[in-house]
Amino acid sequence: MRRYIGFILILLSSWAHGQSNNSPTFALSGDVALLSHYVEHGLSQSDKSPALQGSFWFNFGPQFRLGLWGSNTNYENSDDHFNLRINGDIKVDFSAANYMVISYSQSQYYNGGDRNGNIVGLHLHFGEYRVTYDMMSNWEGTDQRSARLGFGKETKVFGDWLWDNEAGYNSPEISSISPYFDLRTSLGTQWGPIFVDGSVTGTTAASDLNGAGDVFFILSAKTELK
Repeated sequence: MRRYIGFILILLSSWAHGQSNNSPTFALSGDVALLSHYVEHGLSQSDKSPALQGSFWFNFGPQFRLGLWGSNTNYENSDDHFNLRINGDIKVDFSAANYMVISYSQSQYYNGGDRNGNIVGLHLHFGEYRVTYDMMSNWEGTDQRSARLGFGKETKVFGDWLWDNEAGYNSPEISSISPYFDLRTSLGTQWGPIFVDGSVTGTTAASDLNGAGDVFFILSAKTELK
């Protein structure tokens, strides 16, 4: 609990500092995405079924925003079929291309609630490169914590195509599962108002995750709400 209180104080302090140097620019934003399969950090969240996802943000200026994100889910032997996340994050700019995002998500599942928990993140962006660190309080419904350190890079190829690669090191606090890597590569492009891409994901612990960390191919289409 002390860590969460401290995190909230950091958020408020950073936001207050940012607001003192920038005029408020209140704005709404959001997006809707359709995926052939919902996979997060290499682990299946929809049991190879399609997923419809949406997000909504209220921006309190250039640094601070609050919002909601939702997706249908499907897990073996679970009544959790929808995930709603209450999100908040603060962006701290170092330069035009380099910045940091501090984030917090309260993750709620319906109707079972077996996977309810929170996610605290620190994401650093340096041009095309990014370094992410996320802490999960209830990893995969086990009531155990897990941390993930990720490294990613976006590259423009073939003109307007975006090639995105990421590798993550996961360390769940579970004796039966050793730390493992998740890998993802995707290639996408903007097609009118829709961004379409294809991704391949996988983990180094597929045998320990009952098929949830196998190699998956995913197609997705996403559009911004304006």
